[in-house]
Amino acid sequence: MSAPVYQHVDPSSIDLPADNSKVPNILSQIKNILLAMNHNLSLAIGNIAANQANIQTLDTQGQVHDQHLSNLETLMITAQANIQRLVTATGTTGTSTGGSKKPKLSEPAKFDGTDKTKAVSFRVAVSHYLRVSYPGSTVDKQITFIILCLDGKAHEWLDPYLEEDKVKGNPVSWLHSLDDFWSQFNARWNVQNCSENFRAKLRTLKQTKSVQEYFKDFQLYSQGLGYNDVSLRDMFYDGLSLKIKEMLMAQDFDHSAATVSLQTLAEKSLKIDQRLEQFASQNKHASTSSQPSTKSGALPSTAVPREVPGGKLTVGEHVYQLGSDGKARKGTIQSISGKNIPTILWNDGTSGESSFKKIKHDNHPITVPISNPPPPIIVKRTWPHGCGCCWKKQATSNMFQLWRPGPLCQKLSI
Repeated sequence: MSAPVYQHVDPSSIDLPADNSKVPNILSQIKNILLAMNHNLSLAIGNIAANQANIQTLDTQGQVHDQHLSNLETLMITAQANIQRLVTATGTTGTSTGGSKKPKLSEPAKFDGTDKTKAVSFRVAVSHYLRVSYPGSTVDKQITFIILCLDGKAHEWLDPYLEEDKVKGNPVSWLHSLDDFWSQFNARWNVQNCSENFRAKLRTLKQTKSVQEYFKDFQLYSQGLGYNDVSLRDMFYDGLSLKIKEMLMAQDFDHSAATVSLQTLAEKSLKIDQRLEQFASQNKHASTSSQPSTKSGALPSTAVPREVPGGKLTVGEHVYQLGSDGKARKGTIQSISGKNIPTILWNDGTSGESSFKKIKHDNHPITVPISNPPPPIIVKRTWPHGCGCCWKKQATSNMFQLWRPGPLCQKLSI
């Protein structure tokens, strides 16, 4: 586009007429000056309109450039995180002086907003990660990283505000303040009536996985509810699995003792769970391993392992059974009828039938003194006709059968 050509105008060149004969000439000069001014004004208006369109185009291009700069900044943060992970993985510290090595932390899991109970855990994980991995980062960079960790509905919630702030150029104040950002996040994603929801979950919480997972959930739900340590200890014990309770009972551990706190009970349960996991790991092939063969008619060995996963209890082993009151009743297997009906001689002197599903092997049996049976009664008998060498008897458990003469008596005609 060529530059506009303006006409030179000099109003001071017009002189006032001295007589009437010069008026037409003066009027003609004034006309020419007005036409030139009109021409110059038209050119100026056209240039202003063209410049206005250029200004709007430049403004749009500036907004696009700002968006590209924001994307580049996000990519730079991601690249820095990847570089930091690579440096940590190669064992270098990032400096030539061999300074202290930063702890290696994995990036926090993304939060998609489907489970609001994870909002607090997400905030704690992200804040801890930024504090350790990027202690000197600016507020805008921290908020950008938090936004990258949001997914699904949680990220869609921010889209209108990001468009207003980044694309349209209208700053959203809480997108540039970390405290205000978390306030908006909590207002949108925190669980309402959190205490009541946690109280209800705590009452129904049961151990379905490891004790460690159960204790983690128990601590999460019990915080800030106002329960004392004794109440929390009893609720924690009620939610433990039956296997852990049986092991505590077998070790004579009284969870309701005055000296037992929630932490003590949790540490004891964690230790038992770890030992059970180690035992299961060491003996995971025990059930499939073959046993040495025995010859036909040979008696099997009487040595029975104390406790083998999937093994059966035998006669003479010490066992215990939990009653409805939670107390253990101990005894010894006296006999076994069929496949699953053992007869137990309890330590209190009584006996009764039970099932293998209800009884467990007792690793800490209580020895009950057993009185020796009275000696057998020897009955003297007078043999018929004074001959005791040829009479035979056949006895049962309650009476003697009939006597019959032997060969010697027949020879003597007795």
